[in-house]
Amino acid sequence: MGMLYQPILCKTVENPNLPVQSVRMARLLNEFLSRYNEWKLAKFQSTLGILIVVFLGLSSLLIPWLLPGIGVPMSFCGLVLLYFSVRYYLEVNERVNHLYVNVHILHHHLLGKLEVGFCDHNEPCQCVDDFRCYVLNNYSVSLSKGSLR
Repeated sequence: MGMLYQPILCKTVENPNLPVQSVRMARLLNEFLSRYNEWKLAKFQSTLGILIVVFLGLSSLLIPWLLPGIGVPMSFCGLVLLYFSVRYYLEVNERVNHLYVNVHILHHHLLGKLEVGFCDHNEPCQCVDDFRCYVLNNYSVSLSKGSLR
């Protein structure tokens, strides 16, 4: 259903290096960063997979011309490897798309927290800008309104 009440007092974060005052914000940041790193790793695997697919596809086509005597059996082996590498690429690409949706939702939620209420100060402050600079400098993730790609 939903939450009927919101806690009034939030626990403070014990990590002095993290410019976050609430435990919930620290957890959100940690969840976002872990999902973001997982997505980046999956994107790298996808890129590596497509390079392997292209290499195996081209080699399966060119080997019979370059090695006329033994090229056909080698090409057949290359086609079998191509089949498995295409399956691997499709699985990784599906995981990349799924992880991107999760990361995008967490990114949007994090941006909303930054816009609505990040700190407890009543007067104008630089907490949000300091936090964005901290995340950009330490994790190379931009928390501005834009895409993650």
